[in-house]
Amino acid sequence: MILYYFILAFGVLLAIYTASNFLRTKRQINPLDRASDTLADIGRSIKAKFILWQFYFVAGNPKNLIRNILITLVVFVAMFYANDLFLQMARYIFIPLFWLLFVLLVWKWGQRRNRLIFENSFPEVIQILNSATTAGAGLLQALERCGQDVTGQLGGEFKRIHKRLAIGEDAGAVFEDSYTRYPYKEFYFFVTIVRVNLDKGGQMREVISRLGRVIADSKKMEQKKKAMTSEARISAMIVGSFPICFFIFMKITMPENFDFVINNPDGRIVLYYVLGSEALGMFIIWWLMRKAS
Repeated sequence: MILYYFILAFGVLLAIYTASNFLRTKRQINPLDRASDTLADIGRSIKAKFILWQFYFVAGNPKNLIRNILITLVVFVAMFYANDLFLQMARYIFIPLFWLLFVLLVWKWGQRRNRLIFENSFPEVIQILNSATTAGAGLLQALERCGQDVTGQLGGEFKRIHKRLAIGEDAGAVFEDSYTRYPYKEFYFFVTIVRVNLDKGGQMREVISRLGRVIADSKKMEQKKKAMTSEARISAMIVGSFPICFFIFMKITMPENFDFVINNPDGRIVLYYVLGSEALGMFIIWWLMRKAS
């Protein structure tokens, strides 16, 4: 028994000694203290995520801020009273849960909306750039035409890009800021092409034409994947709607059972189980569909 403890202690000391030598060697190779850099990177990442969430919340237009805040407050009040009447969840649980779900909903809905806007408008940007460079216009003039001819949110983005480049801001900072709002591989390729053209020059028209063809092929492939998974997605929506429809049906035809589920503590356990299992099942289906597509 003593020999066992001796071997165990020797192993722990050997692991500590090896770890200390590794850290010492790592500090000799890279003497800079990376702890502060890591914290700074985390802070910058959180700040960037918060700015992007604000961008999603106002749908790319700061004029929508007050309207969206009022809508959010109205929805919160309605859900608050609906919880008191039906779910009767404790308020200290309901309020944080509502705001957490609200933040996640704005984030996911904003990502989806932003992606759709980008996919619908970016091919037009490529066409305008291609025609402008073919006609002999410079890059700044081509970007200005994109801002003028492309309508909607993406057109406003190119107006900001042209304005900032025209007053002499660093191209890297301008496009990096724009990429945080549209973090898509197509836009990354476009930004890379533009920055290389600004730094080195070259035949931009041919590269833009190839990028346009790649985007068109990618869009066709995405539509094909959506068509192949449409049946499974619709089936998941139908199955997910069954508990809600049954809940309404029970309210109308079986009010005593509905009252038991809503007002009785034992019934609320069943209700919370149904809601939780429904949410878990929908999450699993979403995860599988995301992996498949």
